Amino acid sequence: MSSDTSDSAASTAGANSPGGIPDELPPVTPPSAGFIVQLFLIPALIVAAVIGVWALFSQLAGSEVDVNRLVQELGNTNTHRRWRSALELSQVLQNERIAVPTDGERLSTRRDIAEGLAGLLTEALASELTDDDAVKHQEFLARTMGSLNVDDVVLPALAESMAADVDTGVRRSALMSTILIAGRHFAEKTGQPADTSRSATVDLTPLPDDASVPLDTPTLDNPEILAQLKVAAQDPEPAIRHLTAYALGVVSGPDSLEQLRVLLLDADPVAQANAAIALSRNGSVDGADVLLKLLSDGANPVSEEEFAEQPKEEQQAELARQVFDQSATLVNCMTAVGRLWTRFDADTQAQFLAVVEALKEGHVSSGVQMHASNLLREIR
Repeated sequence: MSSDTSDSAASTAGANSPGGIPDELPPVTPPSAGFIVQLFLIPALIVAAVIGVWALFSQLAGSEVDVNRLVQELGNTNTHRRWRSALELSQVLQNERIAVPTDGERLSTRRDIAEGLAGLLTEALASELTDDDAVKHQEFLARTMGSLNVDDVVLPALAESMAADVDTGVRRSALMSTILIAGRHFAEKTGQPADTSRSATVDLTPLPDDASVPLDTPTLDNPEILAQLKVAAQDPEPAIRHLTAYALGVVSGPDSLEQLRVLLLDADPVAQANAAIALSRNGSVDGADVLLKLLSDGANPVSEEEFAEQPKEEQQAELARQVFDQSATLVNCMTAVGRLWTRFDADTQAQFLAVVEALKEGHVSSGVQMHASNLLREIR
């Protein structure tokens, strides 16, 4: 009976549609608005975005042709246009530092750019505005000064920015620019790089006996900024003293070295370290005791018993201090030791050997261990 039923169904299907294909197809409906959007509008938007990005990069690539316009805008009566021009010029100067042009005049040496930006900084400082936006503008301009190579225009503006009554953030920015400018002059006069890298691949070559350091005269020929550095070396804010010690090292000259010897007695260990490192850059071993103490402290951290007794939060804070804050100081101190190695007496060399060996074997930071290993290889 089931067989008859199947045969009947098959016969009916065949009668209705030859070959077993149904006579009725699904109804045809027009495309929805959503489908049209997906098919045409979204790809069009993507293409438009690509064209927009291309146009933006094309505009940025040709921005150098508008430098003269930007300089003119620095004197515009519209505050927003002045600051926008300053921001664009700062970016152009930063790009020039990254990729030094091989032909044509460098923008960092153009007096009109230096005068425009320095004038804007002086104006901002004279306004005595203390709101967040005003302070950010001052910090930005003070940092931009470091990209300029027109000392007689830039240094007086930086000296104003370092005055004791100026915001601390602005003063730090001015000190960082001073370091950049003095560092370039220091490198030109001594042939040694002025920067202190945190990398374990820092050049550890000792200074030759006939090295031209310390310099007889400072690298910055501006009495105002030299006077501000002298005051900043005694500032109550530790961060200011840290940067001042670094700056004095690349400014060099007899007065700077005398101030650095005073900073060796500073209550803050980072200020002490920066002073000792700055002295080493100038070929002076006067900071040897400070370098040895800082390295010894790093090689002999909190004992295991004391560490185990601390709460978990304090343990984490101690490890973070050793891995991050302390590591940078130790690496820089070891760089100073490598620089001065041939100028130490035998007893001092033996003490440094022992402490650097301890750092290589036991410090929690792999960067410190690697740097200690490199230093030992060089001095042995």
